[in-house]
Amino acid sequence: MNQEKLLEIIQTAAKEKQISLNLSWEELEKLPPEIGQLTSLQSLDLSRNQISELPSVIGQLTSLQSLNLCSNQISKFPSEFEQLTSLKYLDCSINKISDLPSGLRQLTSLQSLDLSRNQLSKFPLELEHLISLHYLYLNNNKISDISSKIGQLTSLYYLNLSDNQINELPSEIEQLTSLQFLDLRDNRLDTLPPEIHKYLNEPINAAKDIPRYYRQLSRKGIDRIYEAKLLIVGEGGAGKTTLAKKIENEKYELVSTEQSTEGIDIIRWTFPWKGDREFTVNIWDFGGQEIYHATHQFFLTKRSLYILVADSRKEDTDFFYWLNVVDLLSETSPILIIKNEKQDRKRDIDERQLRGEFLNLKEVLSSNLADNRGLSEIKQAIEHYITSLPHVGDTLPKTWIDVRKALETNPYNYITLEKYLEICQENGFENYEDKMQLSEYLHDLGVCLHFQEDDLLRKTVILKPTWGTDSVYRVLDNPKIIQNLGHFNRDDLAEIWHEEQYAIMRPELLRLMMNFKLCYEIPSSPNNYIAPQLLSLNSPEYTWTETDNLLLRYSYEFMPKGILTRFIVEMHEWIEDQTCVWKTGVILSQNYARAEVIELYHRNEIRIRVCGDRRRDLLTTIRHELGKIHKTYERLKYNTLVPCNCTACKGSQNPHFYIYDKLIERISNKKRTIECGNKPYLDVEISGLIDDIEPTRFFSDRPEKRDRNLKNIQSILSKTMSNDKSISISGGVFNAEVLNLGENSGGITVNKYASDRDLANPSTRSHKPSKNSRKFTPQPTNEKSKGLSKQKSRK
Repeated sequence: MNQEKLLEIIQTAAKEKQISLNLSWEELEKLPPEIGQLTSLQSLDLSRNQISELPSVIGQLTSLQSLNLCSNQISKFPSEFEQLTSLKYLDCSINKISDLPSGLRQLTSLQSLDLSRNQLSKFPLELEHLISLHYLYLNNNKISDISSKIGQLTSLYYLNLSDNQINELPSEIEQLTSLQFLDLRDNRLDTLPPEIHKYLNEPINAAKDIPRYYRQLSRKGIDRIYEAKLLIVGEGGAGKTTLAKKIENEKYELVSTEQSTEGIDIIRWTFPWKGDREFTVNIWDFGGQEIYHATHQFFLTKRSLYILVADSRKEDTDFFYWLNVVDLLSETSPILIIKNEKQDRKRDIDERQLRGEFLNLKEVLSSNLADNRGLSEIKQAIEHYITSLPHVGDTLPKTWIDVRKALETNPYNYITLEKYLEICQENGFENYEDKMQLSEYLHDLGVCLHFQEDDLLRKTVILKPTWGTDSVYRVLDNPKIIQNLGHFNRDDLAEIWHEEQYAIMRPELLRLMMNFKLCYEIPSSPNNYIAPQLLSLNSPEYTWTETDNLLLRYSYEFMPKGILTRFIVEMHEWIEDQTCVWKTGVILSQNYARAEVIELYHRNEIRIRVCGDRRRDLLTTIRHELGKIHKTYERLKYNTLVPCNCTACKGSQNPHFYIYDKLIERISNKKRTIECGNKPYLDVEISGLIDDIEPTRFFSDRPEKRDRNLKNIQSILSKTMSNDKSISISGGVFNAEVLNLGENSGGITVNKYASDRDLANPSTRSHKPSKNSRKFTPQPTNEKSKGLSKQKSRK
C-alpha cells in the first residue's frame, strides 16, 4: 500500500472515529505522523508488514486496548509508548526486540503480552510491574535466566517459556498460584528430578506440579538422594534370583529346587560410599516368563542400572529383545550383561554388534554363581555404574524423603488414603494437593502403587508393589484359568484370593488387574472376565467382505510384547459377539462398520482393515486407542503405513503402502502427488490418501487462502467460546488452547473426534503443538469497523 492510500484510510478512520483498524499484510515500512489522529482507536492491527520503527505519535492513541505488531522488523519502542496505559492486548511477536523500554512498566492494564520469537537474552525486569497480566508469551528467545521477580505476576494464567536456554527456575515460581498452563519445553532444565522433569512436556500438569515442588523445596528444606534401582531381567531360569541373592549375601547357598520368580521380587542391598555415606540399592528381580512382560513396563524405569542375565548352557536368551526393551522403557539407562556360566560352560556372544547397536551396553561379564567366580567383579561394576547415575546426589524436598522412609518401613501391604494423608501431615505436609503430588511421584518411582484417577483404587495406597503384582500373577498363573483360555469369574477369584490378606481387597485387586490392562469384564456377562494374554492363538471362524476396505498398518522398529492384548482390553466392548477375539487378533463391530486388527509379531506389524458404512469413524477410533498405547512407550519407533488408492491398488488387499509421515513431509514441501510403487507407477494425489484416514484435514498451498480460512475459523471461535474457554463445534466440545489451526503446516486441522480426551489435555498428545502457531485475541468491533473490513475485502 502506498502512502497516499494509507493516508486516505487514516483520514477516513479519524473522521468517522472508528475504533478498529486493520492494516495487516500491506507491506508498510513506516507509519505517517497522521496515525496519531486516531484517538478513538481501540484496536489496531499492523501485523505482517515491514515496519522497523514506530513514530512517537503512537503515544497519542490513548484509547488503544489492542495492538498487534506481529511479524515486523521492530527492534525498539519510542519512549512515548508508555502513554498507552489502556492497552490490554499487545502482540510484538516475530520482531527483533532485544530489550524492552523501561516505560513498559506503566502499562499496568496489560492482560496479554506476546514477545515470542524475538532476541531477548534475559527475562525483562519491566514485566514485574504488569500485575494484571494473564497471558505471557516469551517462547523462542534466548533467555537463560528467569528473574525471581516473576513471582510478582500472580495473575498469570498462561506462561510460555519454551524454546529458550533456561537452566534453572527460581523458587518464586511457587507464587504463581493462578497458573493453568506452563510451557517449559526445549530448555536446559536437566537438574530437575525425572519425576518432575516429565512435566516439562505436559504444560497443564506443569502449571500445577512444578510450583508445588518448589513450594516444598523452599518451605521444608532439602535432602539428597543416595540410592537407585538395580533391575535384573532375562529369560526364566537364567539365574536372576540367584544373582540378586548373591549380591545381597555372597554366602547364599544355591538351592537346586529354587523356583523361578513369579512376577517381581525386591531385595535391598547397601554398601559404604564416600566414607561416611551409605548407598542403598533396591534390587528388582523380574520373572522372565512372557506372561509377566505385560506388567514389566510399569516398573522398568529411568535412572536405574540394568543387568541382563543369560544362562550360558542354553541358547534361549534373545539379547536383542531384552536390550530393546530396556532401551525403549528406560531412556538409555546403562546395562550390564552377565553370562551365568553354569557348570563352567562358556558361551560367546557378538559383543561388537551389540555395542554398536546399543550404546548403553557398558560391560559383558562372566560368572559361575555356584562358586562365586566373577562375583566380586560384578559387584564392583554395579557399584561403579549405579553410583554414577545422573540422579545420584540430586536434591529433593526433605518432606518427600521423610514420607518415603515412613512408608517403606511400614509393615503393612497397603494403607487407606486417609492414613497416607495422615503420614504426610505428620512429616510436614500442609496442603492436600502437595500430598497427592508426592503419591504420584512415589507411584512413578515404583515405591508404592496409587492410582489416583481410579475412583476405587485411589482410596488405597499399596505400599508393597510386589504384593500387588504377586496377587495379579496368582490369577494369570492359575492352572484352571490357563486351561479355560483366560476366562474366569468372581468365584474363581474367591478361590485364588482366599487368604485374609487378599480376601478383603478382592475388588481393589481385580481393579488393579484392569488398570494393568490384564483383563476385562465381558459386557454381556457380568462378573465374568477374560485375560487376553491367555486366549487361544487360533482365530475363530469369521467371514470378511473384502470390497471397499480401508487398510492401515503399523510397522515397528522394535515391537514390545503386549500392545495388542492391551488394545483388546481397551476395545473389549466392541468385540463382535464377544467371541471374535484371540491372542493376536480381534474383530470389532460398531455402527455398521467392522474392523479386523491383527498382530504379526514376527514381522513387527499390526495390520488393520475396516469395512462397512461408517468405516472411517471406526478407523479413527482404532487409531486413537492405539495412539494412547503407543504414547506409554516414550521411545517407541514406528511408521504408520497408508495404502495407495490409485486405480491399480484401489480395492486390492495388497496395495502399495506409503509412510504417513513422508506424505505429510511432501505436503509441507508443496508436493501434491506421489508415485505408486506398483505397476504402472501412477501419480497419486496425497490429499486423497490422507483423506481416507483423516477426513477432517484440509490442504492449501496458498498462504492467502490459508490465512482467510484461519480468520474464518477464528471468527467462529470468537462467537462460540464460552467462559471456560471451551468451544462447541459439530457436537464436540474442545479446549481453545489446544485447537491446532495448523498455519505453519500448510493447512488447517480440526480434530472432531468427540470423545478424544487428548483435546481436553494437550499434555497427552503424541505430537506437541507448534510453538510458532498463531493464536488470536478477540478484537473490539462496532458497525463502523465492520464496514471498513467489508471495504478492505472488496479492495
